[in-house]
Amino acid sequence: MSLKALLKEQPLCKISIGEICDLCSMSRKSFYYHFKDKEDLVNWIFDTEFEIASKGEERMIDALIRYFYENKGYYKKVLKEEGQNSFSEHLYSFCCCLMENALKKELEMAELTKRGKSILLDSGTDLIGNTFVLAHDIIYIDKGERNKNAAKGISGFGRFMRDLGEVMTQVTGDYTYYEMGRSLNDMSDVTADVVDDFEGFRVKIQTHLYRLNWQNSDNDFFFENYYLDENYYDESKFHAWKDANYTLTYIGTQEAICGKTVLQGIYDLSKLIQIVVYRTLDESIVKLQKNYEEFRIKEPIYEIDENGYVIAKIGMKEGVGPDSKYEVLERIEDSEGSIKYNRVGTLKPEPNMIWDNRYMAIEDGAENSDLNGTYFRVTSGRDLYPGLLIREIKF
Repeated sequence: MSLKALLKEQPLCKISIGEICDLCSMSRKSFYYHFKDKEDLVNWIFDTEFEIASKGEERMIDALIRYFYENKGYYKKVLKEEGQNSFSEHLYSFCCCLMENALKKELEMAELTKRGKSILLDSGTDLIGNTFVLAHDIIYIDKGERNKNAAKGISGFGRFMRDLGEVMTQVTGDYTYYEMGRSLNDMSDVTADVVDDFEGFRVKIQTHLYRLNWQNSDNDFFFENYYLDENYYDESKFHAWKDANYTLTYIGTQEAICGKTVLQGIYDLSKLIQIVVYRTLDESIVKLQKNYEEFRIKEPIYEIDENGYVIAKIGMKEGVGPDSKYEVLERIEDSEGSIKYNRVGTLKPEPNMIWDNRYMAIEDGAENSDLNGTYFRVTSGRDLYPGLLIREIKF
């Protein structure tokens, strides 16, 4: 521009309107039709150029810093000028407006986040109807004929675990196997002697999926007759709950086999059993989710970071992989109290930022085991916020 060319040779206060008009072949009348003075031209240059430079930017402050850095020679001279209608005054007003808009956006996002968390709290009774029970048959497969006695010992252990089963409640998709781990630890002394001679083994698990039979009409009866919390205890309600008779509906069965041979000496053998069992359980549950849509995880968005990544507390244990695809769901309640979930966006996991949350992954030094969740990039939708639910839509 003509003004920028003139500023390379002299300060703004020395440049006349005539010089600007001569250099750009413009009449003075045309100049004053568009601008009040040369300071007004400086302000117009900033507004026009920055609008182009910041197009598509989410963080305006980053765009502003970059723009000034790229034009530092020009603005170093312009900012020296003071007085009425100076660029310094114009920039001050612009930054105040920028901060006000940023604050407004933060407040809106805070309100959305608050709303999202409230939705999760309000949906507690809905989640009861999404309670599932898993029962596991665990079978140990010896790798060598010469270890038949050890295999029998392990089989006995497997039958014990099969009979005990493992009852888990899926509410948010965060599966834990506390009871399984405790039972395995209780039995570790018994099994250590018989597996000491193992060269290796595999584990086969059959997982049977059941859903709790629960209707919305059961909510009032439950809270009136059974519900207890840390602030209220009624012994009669406690005993009534123990005697309650709720039924389950069988959904289906899935089998998983540990495909990796475990060699002696890598771990303490009782710990090896736990690792193999836990990871095979995870695999079996993931297969159930693939085959039965109602069992698929609905996980709340935990956080959205400064780079726009959506973070959720699911990972390899739940079957997240580079080709996974998720939908983002918003819980909507209509005037009649019916609940439905509307899709408001879609996500894909960032391939190198998938959380390895499998059992003992940290101890193994597995890649990405130190993440706080899986990082997803948004493939469609906007204005997502923590508290919205995500669910896998394509396996």
